[in-house]
Amino acid sequence: MYSKIIKNGTIIDGTGKPAFKADIAIEQERIVQIGNLQKANAQEIYDATGKYVVPGFVDIQNHSDVYWTVFDNPSLDSLVAQGITTAIIGNCGASLAPLLSRDALLSIQKWHNLEGVNFNWLTFEEYLNELSKRSFGVNIGSLVGYSTLRRGLVKDEIRSLKPEEMVILVHALEKSLKAGAFGLSTGLSYAHESGIAADELLTLSESLKKHHAMLAVHLRSEANELLESITEALNLAANTGVNLKISHLKVRNKENWHLLDDALHMLETAFQKGSNVSFDVYPYDFVWQVLYTYLPKWSYEGGREAMLRHLKDPIERKKIKAHLQSKNIDYASIYIASTTMSLNVNGKTLAEIAQRQNEDVEDALLNIVEKGGSEILVFERNLDQKQVETLLAHALGIIATDGAGFPIKGRESLVHPRCFGSMPKFLNLVLKNNLVGLEQAISKMTSIPAKKIGLSHRGALVVDNYADIVVFDPKIDSYASFSSPFQQPIGIDLVLVNGHKALVNGELTQKLAGRVLRKHA
Repeated sequence: MYSKIIKNGTIIDGTGKPAFKADIAIEQERIVQIGNLQKANAQEIYDATGKYVVPGFVDIQNHSDVYWTVFDNPSLDSLVAQGITTAIIGNCGASLAPLLSRDALLSIQKWHNLEGVNFNWLTFEEYLNELSKRSFGVNIGSLVGYSTLRRGLVKDEIRSLKPEEMVILVHALEKSLKAGAFGLSTGLSYAHESGIAADELLTLSESLKKHHAMLAVHLRSEANELLESITEALNLAANTGVNLKISHLKVRNKENWHLLDDALHMLETAFQKGSNVSFDVYPYDFVWQVLYTYLPKWSYEGGREAMLRHLKDPIERKKIKAHLQSKNIDYASIYIASTTMSLNVNGKTLAEIAQRQNEDVEDALLNIVEKGGSEILVFERNLDQKQVETLLAHALGIIATDGAGFPIKGRESLVHPRCFGSMPKFLNLVLKNNLVGLEQAISKMTSIPAKKIGLSHRGALVVDNYADIVVFDPKIDSYASFSSPFQQPIGIDLVLVNGHKALVNGELTQKLAGRVLRKHA
């Protein structure tokens, strides 16, 4: 007798091969049989008639660590509810380890206030060991954030590394990789990484290649300097052979949308020449970003204290405002999602705030940056929906949330709806608009990201793989929006994580069956 049988479903196994009708038998945590099991017995039988049975979705671009939800909401409800069974954290240059000094934590303060937080780890191995003592709603793996590494060594200094400092960083990275990190991430548009030299990235990429680990690059620019930023990343792949993923690829602002064709041509050419390159993308036409990144880079180099000094200087503040005014950005429509201080601005546009303050929108923006605390996140609708769909359908594209796991019940501050609806929204586009074939769509959420990151026995419905499984209805969809993000998707009926029921008949079970994953070369 088996532990569980899922019968009568249409199986899309994640490998890209055509869908087929079959049953799946599960024993403890593993898939043990796929075929006609109508006469077999099991302790639990789930009838999937009229539904699709697919591997659990692998979110290769997740931030549940820096938003602190792995600790505040370990059930990671919004991930489970959309069928995610594995999340890779430590993205965009920020991770929770290794901590070469207390200053390493500065890299995550733009997302979460760390006041009063205690850490009982320093190395990456200690960090994974601590996580392993806890239980999670999904499986968790992590990259090393380069800003975390670098700031732990040089604090808020913006300068090139000395040779002996580079040796320390490479040693810390390689030690983390040996402990089970899946690779390294960069956040090149953020203050502390904006001035990183090419030779630093080249040295680190060589180390990653040696350990068969991935490099995830948050580009320096997703706007007017997009092509130059992609060139920088592709040169790393061409010169070192590193496994490269560009994080949350997009083209910001209407005047730059014409760059997409050239960007995709560059990526396709690099792939055809042998580079191991791909990108991830989420199915929304607006971004969720840190407010200070609208300022000129010189104004926030050196961290928040340096930025505040610039804002308090009347002459420099005028220069910053002039920079804002020189950009073709509709600041008035920017929507405040969260601040760490009680300013009563969450859920309001800059136009509304400016009117209340009797200021223009640029001054209102600077006032919030100055008084809103370390974590100020905003929404801006500056992407083209047709381009988003082009990226979703592209052969090199991987579907990811670029979000985090939040409780369904919600909270005072707002989060991007991608945290709740990325996977179902993508599948709805596929089923309604024939964006790509359904088999290809499922592989972009399962086996392709699993192979990219180096997951073992996950990402496909094959015998002996872990039973990370999703059963969903063809009417799958998400109604989460930026004004009302805390909404559970419809159409996902069953989610198994390591063979355990995380969601049944659309209801979360709060079963914490996820485990901490380690990569081993």
